[in-house]
Amino acid sequence: MAKGELYFRRGESEWVDAYDTYGVSLETEGLSKLMTPAPHKEPVQNRNLAMNGTAIVGGVGYKDVKTLSVPMHLTARTRDEFLSRYAAFCTEILDAGWIHLRTKWQRGVVYHLRYVDCQPFSEYNLKMAKYTLSMEEPNPNNRT
Repeated sequence: MAKGELYFRRGESEWVDAYDTYGVSLETEGLSKLMTPAPHKEPVQNRNLAMNGTAIVGGVGYKDVKTLSVPMHLTARTRDEFLSRYAAFCTEILDAGWIHLRTKWQRGVVYHLRYVDCQPFSEYNLKMAKYTLSMEEPNPNNRT
């Protein structure tokens, strides 16, 4: 993914192009992980000794928290630009604790993700880094 394909919300309402602002882009696999449906919650069960079987109470159709690891790239033309973009991304997006993102492919869908951690760079050459962000989507039904 490149320019015009991934957007982060910075602050309360300002949407910025992730590639233009931070040099950040999703791998194709990253979009697939975002779009993967959330798991369902386990229903409440009661294994009463006075009854046959198990009583299942509600829970049908309720979504559970979705955990995901999303591969991304951060690129720049020079080492100084890379370090500047990396610092801005960490300070303005990751340090906020919540990542609000949208893509050009899913109109009207905003993912509200809680940042968990970032795996060490798997590739790095002073102008490009490949890394994986671990995040949680506490309420997969809230995508507006």
